[in-house]
Amino acid sequence: MGRRRKPKPKIYELEIESLSHEGRGIAHLDEKVIFVSGALPGEKVVAERVFSRAKFEEAAVVEVLKPAENRIVPKCEVFGVCGGCSFQHLSSEDQIEAKREWLKDAFKQQAKIEPKNWLEPLQVQAWGYRRKARLGVRWVAKKDKVLVGFREKKSGWIANMDRCEVLHASIGEHLRDLGECIERLSIKSQVPQIEVAIAENNTVLILRHLEPFSAEDEQILLDCANKLGVSFYTQSGGEDTVKPLDKPVILTYSHSDHNIEMEFLPTDFTQVNFKLNQKMVSLAIDLLELDDGDKVIDLFCGLGNFTLPIAKYAKCVVGVEGDLGLIERAKYNAEKNAITNADFYKADLFKEVEGFEWFRGKTYNKALIDPARSGAIELVGLLPKLGVERLVYVSCNPATLARDTAKLIEIGYQLETAGVMDMFPQTAHVESITLFIKC
Repeated sequence: MGRRRKPKPKIYELEIESLSHEGRGIAHLDEKVIFVSGALPGEKVVAERVFSRAKFEEAAVVEVLKPAENRIVPKCEVFGVCGGCSFQHLSSEDQIEAKREWLKDAFKQQAKIEPKNWLEPLQVQAWGYRRKARLGVRWVAKKDKVLVGFREKKSGWIANMDRCEVLHASIGEHLRDLGECIERLSIKSQVPQIEVAIAENNTVLILRHLEPFSAEDEQILLDCANKLGVSFYTQSGGEDTVKPLDKPVILTYSHSDHNIEMEFLPTDFTQVNFKLNQKMVSLAIDLLELDDGDKVIDLFCGLGNFTLPIAKYAKCVVGVEGDLGLIERAKYNAEKNAITNADFYKADLFKEVEGFEWFRGKTYNKALIDPARSGAIELVGLLPKLGVERLVYVSCNPATLARDTAKLIEIGYQLETAGVMDMFPQTAHVESITLFIKC
């Protein structure tokens, strides 16, 4: 397959009509749809084309000729260049309202329905919230400088940034320091990325390296770690090569309202926004209306983020997850928190599951599912066989949630309540929570 041809430069004036589900302005010109990054509804802008197809084009704002009333000044100096954020030109209140409209549109278009009740949007902090990230690293020979940060939009280049406003301050305020540290390494051109894992008690940075570190390199890193109050881990190959540069550290986050502390590994999936996660879990528990007679199943349970708090209020809960490592940590966290009414099972939930012990002949009157972006279309069709009467569905993709909603309605569930949660402020990512009740 040949390389994608870069379109010829084109500058045009556009009237922005609406906002796409990716947070881009929508305009029309010469019978084409134009998606414009950095533009808002009601604006007149000058934009430059960056991508072209027969029926649509993509463009980026060059100049705002007539700004929308709700446009604000972005907080970050590299906004518009960096690919980490897409929404800093809107207030947090306007961002979450746009996300609610996208979710509403998805329900209407795919499921032909709207929830009986809308929850108030769940928001916590707009800045400094992000605790998991993958940062690019690049030594720029012409400048003899190492850049550390997110990649530029639609580019493999690293944005030239000294700080990041959405990353937790333990790293967000020290990107320049990290770059200067890596500049001193003998293999500075062989460190392509850093995986960030920030707990409540420790910060781990996993350095991906293509050649071995020398003893002098390791000392440079240890000195930097001591200065910044972080711990470096190294990764020479696959995930199984991740190891601490010095001593391993314990990473934790808590559900303080439920007296639970969770331990996790730097490579484990955890929610990026701890404070929002705490509120989300409590909201899910409220929506489930748990009592000591409930049998609950938590599908795609991960570390037991929802499972263990649920166990505090139900008769019993079963967590199912496809990653064996996460299941092992879930079991460990249950024991650590003295929870004895939670059981965990490994299963690929995208394949046949009816023969598994946790499914065969079992019933659960309540369920929680929190799938990946691809949703859980096959799985939701099996919920009536499990006897599920009340379901809380946590989603990170309105399109697949709406698709699965249509299936749930078809098999006898009612869309009772829905709401959006601002897990990723300053981006177009939509996190939502929905309650279904069996008719």
